[in-house]
Amino acid sequence: MNLRNGDIHIRVMTYLEVRPLRLEVLRAGMVNQTVEFDGDDEVTTVHLGAFDQDGNNVGVSTWMKRAFSPEPDLTGLQLRGMATAVHLQSQGIGGLLLDAGLKHAQKNGFDVIWANARDAALNFYNRHGYITIGEGFIETVTQLPHHKVVKYLRR
Repeated sequence: MNLRNGDIHIRVMTYLEVRPLRLEVLRAGMVNQTVEFDGDDEVTTVHLGAFDQDGNNVGVSTWMKRAFSPEPDLTGLQLRGMATAVHLQSQGIGGLLLDAGLKHAQKNGFDVIWANARDAALNFYNRHGYITIGEGFIETVTQLPHHKVVKYLRR
């Protein structure tokens, strides 16, 4: 299936609504099936979902107010739980979610967006203006290699 951007709309979701796609995409084949994140239910956390023309949830992302440890004086927004349905990956849905998160960050006065990104997704984030920083690490839940990525909105 090929999608055009007009085929997808983005809306706010609840933390319970994002969990099925997180599980399907981010925990596929893993022993640890945890998809609940500390802070999912905080009032400052925003969950965004991408929906196709039939109303199917095809992408999710979670945006949490979190300090950016290398520069704690900046107001940080952490991206977590970014997932696109496997059969629709590489068709622009993730980019639409990043754009919606960026608009949220700008509207709410955040200085920086950051994430712990899987190494397999670093090129995606770099194409969207995120910078890879620091040493790589193995994330404790997935046991996969990650790096921090960051997008400065103002310094």
